[in-house]
Amino acid sequence: MKISSMGRYAVRIMVELAKHGDGFLSVSELSKTQDASAKYTEKIISMLLKANLILSVRGAQGGYRLVRAPEEYSVREILAVTGDLPKLAPCLESVGCERMGNCSSLSCWEKLDGLITEYLQSVKLSDLISK
Repeated sequence: MKISSMGRYAVRIMVELAKHGDGFLSVSELSKTQDASAKYTEKIISMLLKANLILSVRGAQGGYRLVRAPEEYSVREILAVTGDLPKLAPCLESVGCERMGNCSSLSCWEKLDGLITEYLQSVKLSDLISK
């Protein structure tokens, strides 16, 4: 299991927005603090906007900010936007596997998947700001 750089940057951008409170941050400010190109930052911001996790306001005082309070966002929710939720085994995906009915290891993968999902859901953006 590996989280992509896009997933990691999305979490970091959300943390940066959470630290900024109700104020707005521009793409250039976000890309500078995250040491990422403006184009890459814009791509991630576009995904976060489409998922309604952040708000955009145009103009000189505009930029981006969170839609909700930091404690209302989970790391799982953010990683879902970038497609970075763990896929531990193909048999856990919606397509399934022809061996599902007689697979002795399936319960192991299901339990591990559940533990990871539960942990990522329990970590809130507000937890990451305080670190």
